[in-house]
Amino acid sequence: MDVQLILRWLVTAIVIVVAVVLLGFVLQIAAVLLKLAIKFLVVLLLVALAVRLLDVFKSR
Repeated sequence: MDVQLILRWLVTAIVIVVAVVLLGFVLQIAAVLLKLAIKFLVVLLLVALAVRLLDVFKSR
């Protein structure tokens, strides 16, 4: 094996490691945003339900 091939494999391995680390970071951010989005949607659902109930009681 020559030095150029070894360097190519090392650079490829470094790029793969960096890509995996970045993917893990992006997935952590996505998980946090997903939790926030679910909480926000639950709050919106409860508000919509409350508005609907108030509308039903007003119409009677």
